[in-house]
Amino acid sequence: MGKFGYNIEISGVVFTYYIGGFKMVPEQKPSYLYILTGMLVSLVAISFARLAYGVVLPFMKEGLSISYKMAGLLGTITSLGYLVTVMFAGVVSTKWGEKRAILCGLSLITIGFLNLSYTASYIYSSIFMFLLGIGTAFTFTPLISVLIQWFPAQRGLVIGFVNSGAGIGVFITGALVPFLHSLYPETDWRITWRIFCILSVLVCLMVLLIIKNPPMKKTAATEPPVLPRQIYTDRNVIRVALIYGVVGLTYITQSIFMMSFMLDEGLKAQHAGKLIAIGGILSILSSPIWGGISDRLGRKSALLLAMAFNLLSTIAPILMPNSFGFTVNLLIQGIVNTGVFTMVQTLSTEQVHPRYATLSFSYATFYFAVGQFIGPTLAGLAIDYVGFTSIFSLSAVWMAAALYLVTKVPTKTELQTSMSIEPEKGNVNI
Repeated sequence: MGKFGYNIEISGVVFTYYIGGFKMVPEQKPSYLYILTGMLVSLVAISFARLAYGVVLPFMKEGLSISYKMAGLLGTITSLGYLVTVMFAGVVSTKWGEKRAILCGLSLITIGFLNLSYTASYIYSSIFMFLLGIGTAFTFTPLISVLIQWFPAQRGLVIGFVNSGAGIGVFITGALVPFLHSLYPETDWRITWRIFCILSVLVCLMVLLIIKNPPMKKTAATEPPVLPRQIYTDRNVIRVALIYGVVGLTYITQSIFMMSFMLDEGLKAQHAGKLIAIGGILSILSSPIWGGISDRLGRKSALLLAMAFNLLSTIAPILMPNSFGFTVNLLIQGIVNTGVFTMVQTLSTEQVHPRYATLSFSYATFYFAVGQFIGPTLAGLAIDYVGFTSIFSLSAVWMAAALYLVTKVPTKTELQTSMSIEPEKGNVNI
């Protein structure tokens, strides 16, 4: 292969090539299809199965005649399904292969969407919200794993594009739900779940036809295995995991209750939906842009900058609970949020040797799941007693704590110049 990415074809098989700047290990399918499929999987598993509930919540709450506390618990139940299976999903994907795990997860999500569109009770809704969480766990971590194995040299950029799929989903949801509400005020949320179900089936078919598991890499016979606990107790991995946990807690809380907060302060449903949709549009390019910034400034410096903006956006509706404050919040969130996800996720894979990156990522994702589990419950309780402002104030405090933790994360240069840990001595850092 030439330095500019010439293809090498032997007996009709393309072994290694560049397409649009992406370098793949030996494979026959064009790389952009993997990236596109990954974006669509993220759209279904993250946006529709997790984040969309915040936009659907006010209308589903009325349809089921439940309180904000009960509505918040539904979000918690989804997070619980994710939490109890995310580590197990990593093990299963290792045994089954990432593609089977992704297909399994998407199938569970599809079943959840279909049944939520017909639910008539809180208990029935709880069962299938839980199923959405399980489906997400079996989908997203294996998805990241398979893509960073296909694109080992561009993991940050690839994760960025995959996360931009979540931004597309937020845009679609923010525009779709209020539009359906204006046409079908009694059944809008049910129609939304059905549309999600149809799109999930189509994405499942794309994964079946396009994605392949990476070829297995041989490990040197003399290389001793590293135990998971050696990664789980690494202080750098733990720092990044804690940051990811706070990001999960604050993001899911704001995603679930932002629409309700705006409506409670007197904003029209369509206006609030438009603000969410605009934030979603901005977030589509957020991940790749912040990936480029982090390449220039360094992952740590870029993350500090993005999380500082994130903190300011959270404070805005606390000080100005009006259209202007919400606009500031959603615009800044759209610009930085998925970029924060991308940089923290990439950081989690960079704290250890590349061959342990998936294990490190799944461990950090467990903390993220814990944050998403406790966030909606605490928020639902606080809203019923002290209102939305208290929730956003608490989120700001947590974000400030995460910002401090980022200052303690070593830069890539510091990792490389610090002690080089050998597997046989129980250390796993670069």
